[in-house]
Amino acid sequence: MADGWFPDLEWHHTGFSVADIDVAIDFYTEVFGMELEFRKYIEPIDTHLCFLRRGNFRFEIFQKAGSTPVPEHRLKPNSDLGEQGTKHPCFSVVDCQAALERLSDHKDVKIVGVIRKPGDPMLIEDNPKLGADDPRMPAAAFFFRDPSDIIVEVVAASSFAD
Repeated sequence: MADGWFPDLEWHHTGFSVADIDVAIDFYTEVFGMELEFRKYIEPIDTHLCFLRRGNFRFEIFQKAGSTPVPEHRLKPNSDLGEQGTKHPCFSVVDCQAALERLSDHKDVKIVGVIRKPGDPMLIEDNPKLGADDPRMPAAAFFFRDPSDIIVEVVAASSFAD
């Protein structure tokens, strides 16, 4: 593997803006087990800021006074691809279907797409839960909107090569 220009390069964080930083902190600490590293207020720009961390994965979250909500076309992964820029964070889990079913029960989460087999198109399913005789495969990946309307992806660790 090539080192590129920066052989000491490591992941640090990705950032996003929300309407209510407390809601975001509560969601990501409860659901994904992230820990609050620090929080502060930046008075000159009227912005609250925090860092949440799990292992080497960090979110930098901003709550800026007067910020606008996520536009409608950015609320679904496929339509969001029509606009350049950052798309979504992604977590991997061992059992993606179990994660999908658990998150689909969360009152502040909206499942916006399910991929049953890597390489297949993403589908919107009315009920992503699998029944006893369900012919669908377990989820290989899925997308959801968090309480702040940020799109997040969850993938089965086995579905995507390291």
